[in-house]
Amino acid sequence: MSHYYRWIFLAGVVVALSGCLSTLPTTVDVNGPLPATLPPLAQTLRATIAPTNSTPVQETSVPSVTKTATAALIVATPQPATVAPPTPTIAPAPTLVLPTLPVLSNEERWRAQQLDRQIFPELRLYTTKRSELYWYDPINQQSVLIGIINGEFMAQAAFTFRENNQPALEVPYQINRSYGLSALSPTLIERIRTAGYSDWIETFVFLTPDVQAKS
Repeated sequence: MSHYYRWIFLAGVVVALSGCLSTLPTTVDVNGPLPATLPPLAQTLRATIAPTNSTPVQETSVPSVTKTATAALIVATPQPATVAPPTPTIAPAPTLVLPTLPVLSNEERWRAQQLDRQIFPELRLYTTKRSELYWYDPINQQSVLIGIINGEFMAQAAFTFRENNQPALEVPYQINRSYGLSALSPTLIERIRTAGYSDWIETFVFLTPDVQAKS
């Protein structure tokens, strides 16, 4: 075929195609109804672009706020405190209160040594062959020997001496004058003065077979 006839054929094809394209709309609505003259290529595009009626699958996710609150709760939860065993309560020991002893005078201390003291209505006369005459020192709380007497002496009371539980007679004695005992030592005199006595003191002798009451 000569070049002349080829150009005529191509021109005829172009004119034919131009007539077909002139019948197509310039804008194709893929969502609207398809025109009857829609070529197969447009139908293919509609099937590809048109949305489907299937429901999209939504992704389930934990809100970020909930995750943060959960983490904060885990961090803020304190560990259980260690509970120490209770300390046993010890009752305080009772306070020991010692009784307050009364302050005794020298005379009261001497009387405390005389158990079951019985005062005679009047002085009684006794005689002895040999008896020891004692004085009780209330300050040092001891019996002090004054001397040895014999013959007659006067007693004003009878009692039991606490120290040895022996019966005795209470004998008034004038310092350095009675019963021939007139040479007491200065030390003994000083002890008598310190106890509060000056002239007379109460001495005693133990009741022995050598001591007899004289009517």
